[in-house]
Amino acid sequence: MKKLVALLLVLLLLFGLTSCGKKEDTPSGGGEGGGEVVEDAIIFQNENVRKAIGYAIDRVSLAKSLNDGSVAAEGIIPFKLASNPDTGVDFRDDQGAIVAYDAAKAQEYYEKACEELGKKKLTINLLYGTNEGDSVIKAAEQIAYYLEEAGFEVNLVSKQKKERLQLMDNGEYDVALTRWGPDYGDPQTYMDLYISYNTSNNAGRYNSSKYDKLVEDAEATTNPSERWDLFKQAEKVLVEEDFGIIPVFQAGGAMIIRPTISGIQFHSAAVDNYRHIVGKDDVTLITNTDIVYLDYQYATDGTSFIAETLFTSGLTELDADGNWQLDLAESYEMNDDGTEYTFKIRDDADWVDVNGNVVAPVTAQDFVDAWDRIQSEELASDYSWWITDVLLLKDYTAVDEKTLKVTLEKPNGIFMSCLAFPSAFPINKAFIDEKGDQYATTADTILSCGPYILDSWTPGYSYELVRNGKYWFDSDYTAAGTAKKVVFRVLEDTQTALMEYEAGNIDTVILSGEQVTANKDVEGFVNRLQGYLFYLSININHYE
Repeated sequence: MKKLVALLLVLLLLFGLTSCGKKEDTPSGGGEGGGEVVEDAIIFQNENVRKAIGYAIDRVSLAKSLNDGSVAAEGIIPFKLASNPDTGVDFRDDQGAIVAYDAAKAQEYYEKACEELGKKKLTINLLYGTNEGDSVIKAAEQIAYYLEEAGFEVNLVSKQKKERLQLMDNGEYDVALTRWGPDYGDPQTYMDLYISYNTSNNAGRYNSSKYDKLVEDAEATTNPSERWDLFKQAEKVLVEEDFGIIPVFQAGGAMIIRPTISGIQFHSAAVDNYRHIVGKDDVTLITNTDIVYLDYQYATDGTSFIAETLFTSGLTELDADGNWQLDLAESYEMNDDGTEYTFKIRDDADWVDVNGNVVAPVTAQDFVDAWDRIQSEELASDYSWWITDVLLLKDYTAVDEKTLKVTLEKPNGIFMSCLAFPSAFPINKAFIDEKGDQYATTADTILSCGPYILDSWTPGYSYELVRNGKYWFDSDYTAAGTAKKVVFRVLEDTQTALMEYEAGNIDTVILSGEQVTANKDVEGFVNRLQGYLFYLSININHYE
């Protein structure tokens, strides 16, 4: 039905009939929900349309204008994600830039596309999220300007993040400014997204048998050098040859952290870790986006995952350097070829409710149930592939209450690290069955097995977590002075957030634009390059 609606929109919407050529004015705007979401999606099957979009964007100027440490994207794989297994050179430096700004080429391809499509004007509705930070809004406006310079007519379509994601899932969009944060430090975390049969993440339904084979061959080989080279070839097919997606910029992370607190662990790949904050009993942190889903087997966004790693745990967690260490598993054994693991679950690992009462022990069966549930058709999780394509699980069984045996399809060097991601965390099936449709909708409809308990969630305003006194590591945390309460305030407006920080009401603040320059000498200022890669998702085939 959703596809039918999208198709009807395609048939009903008309193009403007002004002459084809360079446009000098600023982009046409749209307030919340402004403009149509779908114009004439069939035009994006035209390679020259996609090339015109790709060459039109001045990424260097755009990233500089954001003034938050962002850098121009040079491909779909970001900087500081992974290194060549032979030379240690960063993937991005090893591959080099495979996207470029060229206004003359953009104009040339735009005019070719107009001729091939029999159009005098090509219109794009550019979808973006209004509650995803000032940098996203500014970037969308800049992209619209560059596209209009190339000749396109652009309507900015602004939606809340949750609605933006839903429109993309339904294929009800032309071009969308979106992002992907690497779940683990390997090119595969991006390469998997655009395989033709990955309908969960490949929103525009990019389809290339050549690309599919390169990625499949890379994931099948056990030769690290061969795998690396195949991923490099695949990136070139996706970005440089087909313009299947359009990389734009890699996000910077300018912020101020109050000097009295420490222990926040930033990861360029995987989820940032707020479990180890020390220095104050009560800490209030800033976030510019709210939790989308409390159900960590259904969530897909970084904000939700960060919160979920506070109130839940996995067999492992990542330390400050991104290396894995045991968490709910107290020990493990591995066979000689790295395809079989046996984990012992801690005797003092427990499930607790919102009041801190122990409900049940964490068992090996809880992991079996979790990995079955996330792959179930009933849940329809976008992260079901985590079990088969990332962890490479072939079989998993509960030998007894506290012993979990896992068999992999083949040796997997990222296996232990990826167990620290929420998609691999356990569940308490009895509790989920009891809550039914209400499960994970409020703080009192989830259980905790991590260092914190979700005490309250006021959507759009804040969520608060308190120390879990039943967490196995709690005595050591308390001795180290770890925060007893962590509050995340949802503040989209950076100026309001800065005023709240200066007033002492919050302990971190995210900066953007001129705020970065004005506060770069303030104690606690941090400007880091994040793993988030912002790109344009183009609806090539999803409308069909």
